[in-house]
This record gives sequence, structure tokens and C-alpha cells, in this order.
Amino acid sequence: MRLVALIVGGGLVVGGLAGCGSTAEPVTGPPPVVASSGAPTPAPSIAVPTVRPSLGAGSVQPELAVRGTVKEGVEPGCVLLATDSQTYLLVGGDKTALKTGATVTVHGRPEPDLMTTCQQGTPFRVTKVEN
Repeated sequence: MRLVALIVGGGLVVGGLAGCGSTAEPVTGPPPVVASSGAPTPAPSIAVPTVRPSLGAGSVQPELAVRGTVKEGVEPGCVLLATDSQTYLLVGGDKTALKTGATVTVHGRPEPDLMTTCQQGTPFRVTKVEN
């Protein structure tokens, strides 16, 4: 029994080592030459996104006075001001004067590039609230 185990084990080792050998010839010559038509290969085209003009870094929108009705946003803590033509997301200001349903005038500056989680209205940085 021991002899059979040695023969089988030895056969497995020899078979395993035989599988590790390589029969490929090493490449020693120069790389193959590929014929060319002479026409240059065009570079891949790159799509450039169009960007809307901005006021640039450090530019400030003019201060505005906007009158409208205070509304609750769909996200918690988001306060909106609805006018006849636009909805503003109010950022800052006296929160005690910004009660839902109140008609107020807010002073401040639009900040359309300001990122928020409110998903509604144009961000408007409030400096003053009048009832």
C-alpha cells in the first residue's frame, strides 16, 4: 500500500512540474514592421463642455429688495420666499421674522451658484428682513 502511495504521489509531482515548463521560443529579433498608408492618424476628438458665463471669483451681485410670501421648503429647515415671478431660497436673516405665510420684504443678494440641499429656489443671502 505504501508503494502505491509513493508511486501516485511521485506521479503527481512530476506531472505538476511538467505543467510549469514553457515550450515557447524567446523573441530575439526586431519587432515586426507594419505598413502605413502615409496618411496621419487623426487625434481623437475631445468634447469640451460649454460653461455659462459667471461674474468670476470675488464678484458680488447687487443688493436687492424682494417682497413676497414666506413658504416652507420640502426639506427641513429650508425657508422660501415666493414672488409673482420667482422663488428664492432664503439664506440667513432673522428667522423669527420669517414665519410661514407672512408677507415680507427681504434685502440681500442672489447667490445662484451657492450649493444647498434644499432643492428649491434661487439662493438669496438675506441681510435684512422687513414686515
